[in-house]
Amino acid sequence: MNTLIITAHPSSMGFTHSIAHAYKENAEIEGRDVEILDLYATDLKQDFLRFEKMSDIGKNEITQKMQQKIEWAEELVFVFPVWWADAPAILKNWIDCNFTTGFAFKYINGKPVGLLKNKTARIFATSGAPSFVYGLFPLPYKILWGMLRLGFCGITTTYLKVFGNMEKTSAVDKKSALSKEMKKIFG
Repeated sequence: MNTLIITAHPSSMGFTHSIAHAYKENAEIEGRDVEILDLYATDLKQDFLRFEKMSDIGKNEITQKMQQKIEWAEELVFVFPVWWADAPAILKNWIDCNFTTGFAFKYINGKPVGLLKNKTARIFATSGAPSFVYGLFPLPYKILWGMLRLGFCGITTTYLKVFGNMEKTSAVDKKSALSKEMKKIFG
């Protein structure tokens, strides 16, 4: 299985990077091919989405390279901090730029059809707020990410974890929580 891990945290010392590397190590033990795509460190930088005509979206070289990575992956793993109740703008922009019409979805008779049907996704988020808060929003993360963003493109979300209270959690407790999550996933 090919796994693409997409991280979106500006600090290389952030817990999101610990999650990404732990996931990569465990997945490689299972024999998977894994790539971590750090949106803050990649050479494939994408400006905020701009266009004059919808038909121009996705035509540039960087978007095509990113879409090749997405095509390669059977599993997408998103790892990000929660800022202002959602993922950082750099990750939302990555989705805007790369999950384009004709690549990730299309409309048939006015209805959307996901084109990335043979892919799964896992989502790991970190937050200063308690984890349970993200089930209380009018649009819980399972719906926002699992159905409206990824599900719209045909991707099945198989796992969603919000690590809460990160500012109050010690490094030892973070490591323990991460180990527990990896055991849930990889056994």
